[in-house]
Amino acid sequence: MDSYGTHRRWEEAHKSNSNGTPSHLFTDENPATTIKGTGYKNKFIAQRTIKLTSQPGVRYKQYWTIRAMRERAAHCANQTKDMREAIAVFDEWLINYKEPTKEEKKLHKKEWETFNSLCQSDANRHSYGKDATKDELSRARKDVSDGRRLFFELLSTCKPISFPLTRFVAIFGCHALHGYGKHTIHTDTCTSHVEISGIDGVEELLGNTKTKKLTLVSTCRIEIQYDRKKEVASVTIKQRTGTTLEDLWRKGSSTTSNNNKRKREESEDTTINDSNVNTKEPSWVCNSCTYIHSGHAKMQYLVCEVCNSKRN
Repeated sequence: MDSYGTHRRWEEAHKSNSNGTPSHLFTDENPATTIKGTGYKNKFIAQRTIKLTSQPGVRYKQYWTIRAMRERAAHCANQTKDMREAIAVFDEWLINYKEPTKEEKKLHKKEWETFNSLCQSDANRHSYGKDATKDELSRARKDVSDGRRLFFELLSTCKPISFPLTRFVAIFGCHALHGYGKHTIHTDTCTSHVEISGIDGVEELLGNTKTKKLTLVSTCRIEIQYDRKKEVASVTIKQRTGTTLEDLWRKGSSTTSNNNKRKREESEDTTINDSNVNTKEPSWVCNSCTYIHSGHAKMQYLVCEVCNSKRN
């Protein structure tokens, strides 16, 4: 199926149980280093998994992630036709897999060193080993559920809130592109910047039911600023035209200059810029998300159409 060395190491780390299922397939032992959005639900998710694990910074574990997702799908008790299509995508990638070159191994080693430092960081203090206790697993599940609750609260109020670091990484993962968008960690200022593009990105994190409770415009862009020392998160919701998660991934993996990126982003933004507002029309600005409501009709609005905050 693949180069024997990597295949053998994976088999040794995931020795099969008595029922033939590889062990440790469903663990998330180091949440601070996790890529969000990988999976095996269908062909699209499988293709996205390959794309997300191809980015610099996480290539050292690409084989391990793809192989784990393939085995999860193959051993799922309720396997569907979509899952079998996902397995076919993974199998094609695994068949064509080649061991990294010497130069690639050097890069992967640096990525591994960064991974190891993240594993030792305070953000990963709720990690657990392969033989996790019930309390450790319960704590990990609580981090995820609490993280979703706090994220929903953040979007509902558009006000800064206390957001424990372990809950934050349980939801938004490591410094990388994710299924929901992008997470950038600025080590010099000890801050995080999360960009979520559109309703699809919110649904990735909250699910469809909770997302429907939020009055978000489908083309909105959500930006979260997070102080990793004070463990406080704040959010800004902007309007953006024609932006999808694919656009965000493409931008994140692009090799164009920062200036070109900035120009493109500025040209895509349609609000939060006084020059974009028709000064001949009356308007009002939401105090929570700063969205500008322009036009005579919107002067009658009592709540913000983006974040649903009451108009002052």
